[in-house]
Amino acid sequence: MGLLAEQARVELALRLLARRARISIVHQETGVSRNRLRTLYRELHGHPAPCGQLPALGCAAILTRRQQLHASLLARLYARLVGDALPARLDIQALLAAHDLYLELAGEAPALDFNGAWAVARDLRVGASRLLFCPRCQVRYLVSENSGAPASCPLCALYARREVGRRSLGRGSDASPPCHGTATSDPPRLIR
Repeated sequence: MGLLAEQARVELALRLLARRARISIVHQETGVSRNRLRTLYRELHGHPAPCGQLPALGCAAILTRRQQLHASLLARLYARLVGDALPARLDIQALLAAHDLYLELAGEAPALDFNGAWAVARDLRVGASRLLFCPRCQVRYLVSENSGAPASCPLCALYARREVGRRSLGRGSDASPPCHGTATSDPPRLIR
């Protein structure tokens, strides 16, 4: 391997490690040795990298509507950057860009770190999750058979919960028009 190619791999590894990506993810994406990655991680963060298997990540770890909404946002940003026809191999540069956009949009309360973002992109690529279209609110949302969250639009569900809460507090509905949930005669469309 040429010197420039090796330098590009190490630079990518440093970008991933700066986001606290797990060593196994960085090794898989860059091919840099695990020992070198551990050394780089310690130099960057002042402590050793977490050991062991990846914690439950990706769509299997989505248990709440908020998590589903955040994962949906990240998945849609990633799909938009790589093209709706997801590539056979995870596009790490597109994922980095999608995660940057996600962090900007999520503000001070992001629900996904880079490891979670990588797992969502991986699940999309292997078909363990998919983006469905909500005909009510016109957004695409993430669903997975392994998720603890229901396979319906999280935006509609959160909006409906907010409206129920407002009504129980005696406040009128002066907000934007309701999404009416996701019950529809039209089945959600799979976005490929």
